[in-house]
Order: sequence, then C-alpha cells, then structure tokens
Amino acid sequence: MISLAKLPLSVAPVKPHNQPSRQNLHPSSSLFNHHNSRFHSLKDRLIHHLDAGHLRKAISTLDIMSQEGTHPDLITYSLLLKSCIRANNFQQGKLVHDYLTQSGLELDSVILNSLISLYSKCGEWDKANSILNAVNTYIDMLDCGFYPNEYCYTAVIRACSNKDNVSIGQIILGSVIKSGYFDSHVCVGCALIDMFVMGSGDFDSAYKVFSKMTQRNVVTWTLLITRLQQLGYSRDAIDFFINMVSSEYIPDKYTLSGVVSACAELRLLSFGQQLHSWAIKSGLFLDVCVGCSLVDMYAKCTTDGFMADSRKVFDRMSDHNVMSWTAIITGYVQSGGYDMGAVELFLEMIKGQVKPNHFTFSSILKACANLSDLPMGEQVYAYAVKLGLASVNCGEFSY
Repeated sequence: MISLAKLPLSVAPVKPHNQPSRQNLHPSSSLFNHHNSRFHSLKDRLIHHLDAGHLRKAISTLDIMSQEGTHPDLITYSLLLKSCIRANNFQQGKLVHDYLTQSGLELDSVILNSLISLYSKCGEWDKANSILNAVNTYIDMLDCGFYPNEYCYTAVIRACSNKDNVSIGQIILGSVIKSGYFDSHVCVGCALIDMFVMGSGDFDSAYKVFSKMTQRNVVTWTLLITRLQQLGYSRDAIDFFINMVSSEYIPDKYTLSGVVSACAELRLLSFGQQLHSWAIKSGLFLDVCVGCSLVDMYAKCTTDGFMADSRKVFDRMSDHNVMSWTAIITGYVQSGGYDMGAVELFLEMIKGQVKPNHFTFSSILKACANLSDLPMGEQVYAYAVKLGLASVNCGEFSY
C-alpha cells in the first residue's frame, strides 16, 4: 500500500512543541478543562475565518493549535484543503497537509480525494513520479473501501494520458461510467478527452466522450480545438470552432489562439483576418498568446514576403515575453529577405532583459547562416552556451 506521506512536500516540517498532550490529561483536572475549552475556542475561530474567506488567518489559527499540541478533526482539515484548492493557493494546501501528517489522524476518502486534487492541480505529480502515485493511490483507495470523487477520477485519468498508461485509463473509464461522474462533471469528461487524444491519438473515442457529455462549456470545446490543431488536424479544428460558435459558446483567448494557429498552418489569411477583427472587438488581441498566434499567422500567410502586418500586431502588443519575440523573429526568418531585421530584433530583445529560448536561438542562427555572418553566429552560439542551451537542438549554423 502506498502512503500519502510519500506525496511531495516543499514545505519544511513544523517542529513539534513541548506542550502537554490532550490524551495525557485527566478529564477531572482543571488543566484538562482549560485545555479543552481552549481547543474548542481555537477550532471555532478557525471555522469562522474559513466561513469569512480568510484563508491565511485560518491557517495561522491552525499553526497556533499545532504549537499548543492540538489538531482539529478530519472535517476541519477537509474544509481547509478544499479552501486552498478553490483559491489555487497550493503552497498553503501543502502546509495544511504537513499539519495533517503531524496530527496522526487516520485519513478518510474525503481527505484522500482532496489531497489527490491538490497535488494534481499544482502540477507536482510529475515531481513525485506522478503516474505511479496517482494510479497506486487510486487502487489503494478502492482496496480500503473508499470511493473516488470527481477530483480523484480527474487526477488519475490525467495521469494515464500517455501511451504507456492509456490502457489503464480505459479500464478506469468503466468505473467512471458506473459512478455517474461521467455524466455530471465536466472536469472528468475533459480528462477523458485528453486521455484518448494524448494517450493514443484516438479522436473518434474523444469525440464520443464529448458527444455524450451532458454538460459542456467553453473549456470542453477549446480542449478539442487545441488538441486537433496541435496534432496536425487544422481543418478539423476550424470546423469544430465554427460548430462551437454556432452553438452560441463564446471563445476565450485559448480558443482563439488555437484556431488562429490552425489558420496559419492552412494559410487561410481571409478567415484569419476575420478572427483578428473579432479579437480586436472582444479585447482578446491584448493577450500574449493570441498576439503570438496572429504574428505567426500573418507571417505564414504572406504571399509576397511582406511582414508589415505581423510587425503591426507585434508593435501593438502591450506586453512582450520570449514567446512574442520568438514569434516575430521566426516570422522574419521564414519569410525570406528579412534576416537582418531578425538579427536587429534579437539584439533589441536581449537588451530588454528577455532571455531567448532554444526556439529563438534556432531561428536567429538560421538568420546568421542566411547572411553568411560567421562572427555573429559565433557570438549567438556563445550566448546559447552561457544560458545552458547549447546542448538543446537549436538548429545548425552552417554555410
């Protein structure tokens, strides 16, 4: 059996304090009565803070209880964990888990589900051999007679979203259907869609899951659109986007970024321009991901190598990161005849304290090669070495 004590923790254990144990106090002693009164007072204070939405104050009260050698019950710990998850405050959630481990309380299915949800949502399953822990914890729950909830199912299905473990996920699917969570929770359906797509490239099964979901939202639609685009089914991604809009769902920045990228791959400039217009009206053109997709789309759709449209989008972006700089630099290199412009953009980028990634280096080294500028290429390569990216495949610098 796997122990939840093996779940990753980045918070240092809290040192035990030399306080009298509740178990060692005689019920008839005044010290016991005082201690018992103090315990209930602190617990009530903790619950009050949670009800008021003051998570940090609640955890501070938990710390005081720990210092005094007491701990709340499992119900209170469950409320604390769920509050941390809802607030996306995973560091505080891990601190609560640390206190829970110290308490020595026997965990129930509610706590197990909350802990699995916490570590899956903060992305730390990967750091602790996520697939093994998630699947084994799920199996251990069943062995102990506990029943997973929608968060547990979502976590374990996501852990199976790869070719090595998709068969396990398909077995778990039967349990999901029997549990009733398949029909009632969007997060479970999305996890199943991702499992079929990323685990085996099985879009037919993914679409069957989608079509049978009684609840759908923009996240569900966007998931299929982005996965279709990422795996090279750009035409299907656009068709699916049209169906989404026809069904009166409003695309978000992730939807728009995915479908613009699909237009770029298919060189559908006219449709891409319509999406750009809609992005401006909705305000989504200010988002970095959407901006990067538009820069890439205009660069790939240009028929005369004219980069003015891409540059306009780039210049109007309110914020730039490595993604946006790399998009415009790559566009300049791929359009032909703009290699010197790409080098100038690269120099401007590093002056602005934005560090290139291996995609940036791949493009700029290609520009140096096109310009037959060996000294510049050597300087760029030396910078890649300095950043520790020389071992990454960032293109060939050759003449």
